[in-house]
Amino acid sequence: MVDYKNIELALIERKRDPEDHVKYVAKQRALNEKTYNKNIVDFKNWYNEKIYTSLEKLYKLYLEIANQEEKVEKRTKLQVDEILQKIHVLKI
Repeated sequence: MVDYKNIELALIERKRDPEDHVKYVAKQRALNEKTYNKNIVDFKNWYNEKIYTSLEKLYKLYLEIANQEEKVEKRTKLQVDEILQKIHVLKI
C-alpha cells in the first residue's frame, strides 16, 4: 500500500539529483508548446511587464529542457562488469 511516506521519500530521492529534479520541474511547467503558450498568455494577463518578461524567459528554458532527448549511453558487458567491480570495492 502506498502512503504519503512513500511519496515523500520518492520526492526527496528525486531532489538528491539536481539534474533530474530540473528535468522533472521543466516537464511539469512546460511539457509542450501548447502548455507553454497557455501559461504565457495567462502570465501576460496576470503580471506586469517586468515579471512577465522574466517568466517568459524561464518558461522558454523549461520548454527547451522538457523537449531535450534523454542521452542513453550503451555499454558493453565488460564495461558494466568493470563499473560494478569498482562500486563493489567502495566503502559506504
